[in-house]
Amino acid sequence: MPVQSYAENPNPMKPAIQRKASGYVVGLGIYLISLALWAADPGTSTPKDRQLTGTGDISVPAVRPGSPGAERAYRFGVVPQQAATRLAQMWVPLLQRVQALSGVPLTFDTAKDIPTFEQGLAAGRYDFAYMNPYHFVAFNADPGYRALARDRNERIQGVMVVAKEAPFAALEDLAGRELVFPAPGAFAASILTRAALEQRGIPFQTRFVASHDSVYLNVAGGHFAAGGGIRRTLEALKPEVREHLRVLWESEGFTPHAIAVSPQVPDGDAQAVGVALVALAAEAPELLKGAALGPLTLAKDSDWDDIRALDIERLKRLSQPPAQAQGQGSGPGS
Repeated sequence: MPVQSYAENPNPMKPAIQRKASGYVVGLGIYLISLALWAADPGTSTPKDRQLTGTGDISVPAVRPGSPGAERAYRFGVVPQQAATRLAQMWVPLLQRVQALSGVPLTFDTAKDIPTFEQGLAAGRYDFAYMNPYHFVAFNADPGYRALARDRNERIQGVMVVAKEAPFAALEDLAGRELVFPAPGAFAASILTRAALEQRGIPFQTRFVASHDSVYLNVAGGHFAAGGGIRRTLEALKPEVREHLRVLWESEGFTPHAIAVSPQVPDGDAQAVGVALVALAAEAPELLKGAALGPLTLAKDSDWDDIRALDIERLKRLSQPPAQAQGQGSGPGS
């Protein structure tokens, strides 16, 4: 049975970077691509707001609701760090193989942005979910997601990226600048990067966008001085965008994203999916690479104790939208 994809928006717009173009200089092309993000969110009214969007929910042809087996398929939620269409391309083939290996029916699911994904985790919408380390610690406590698997070798690092030709040499050079981040609760890309600025007493203004890819496009297009991301999504960027960016700063490494399971899923099904995920390293390493993952290992809740050892109250504060209107913060840690 094919893996199904749920969608909240039946008519998502394609991310601007996926639109093919020809006959123009690459540098100008990146700028125009970032400008094209203005039109990606019809709910905004000004170009300044429109340049901040770049993802949405997605529908992929699969088992129709009501078909045999469709009702019992488990939702596998993926944090929307990239545009939803791209996430489906990365994850649906992987989930199809996991389904074949485990015998457990799965459906691909995501959200239009990270805050919406967080709401889904809090409500227990996803039976299985790929989530960032801070999300795992928070949603392990309530509603009780359990660790299932993680990348065997990766340590997640937050990075601050700037345009390749930008004059900045250190974080201090960003003082007073407007910076862009994927969402308040994005652990490495937003929480760690803003904490580093706050620790150094560097004042800055904050803008939040829908995905990591939107951060990179906005910085490459010259709309913001710098932006927060992680190594994995930066390296997964299309070369024509990545070559216009460079890393200004990166954090220390932490336990990476979790693949977790809801307490509502029977242990037998959860274990079967976990074993199948680990088996992908031998069975289909190309599918892991396609999803920007390395070999996986079975995980336990305590693997994320390095996150729990951080200042959790500070993490909670940084994971919340600023008191001002979103994107209008004006101080350290905003």
